[in-house]
Amino acid sequence: MTGKILFVSDDLLFWARFQAMAKSSGRDARRIGDAAAMEGAFAEGGVARVIVDLGAKSVDALAWAARWKGTETPPELIAYGAHVDEAALFAARAAGFDQVMPNSRFHRSLAEFAS
Repeated sequence: MTGKILFVSDDLLFWARFQAMAKSSGRDARRIGDAAAMEGAFAEGGVARVIVDLGAKSVDALAWAARWKGTETPPELIAYGAHVDEAALFAARAAGFDQVMPNSRFHRSLAEFAS
């Protein structure tokens, strides 16, 4: 897979871990921390994967899902969140995310998503 990976999360420590894995795989991963950064990444294009921490409050990533899906070559959309927050997981599925999973599964598969 080529193209950028966008990572929407407010957790800077976890982002650093993900970024190191992506870098070691030769991937360009960028943290999205606000709506302006998401707009810039959308305008720039070249995005292969968008990963969203459903606990992040800095960007309404669910609202962006339809916009990403409407592009000529939509990126893979992945969402993860607390297993007890069934409403957020359901909302991500309804918004069109390709994969929705609990935090534990995402953390176990981190290397896969960073490559």
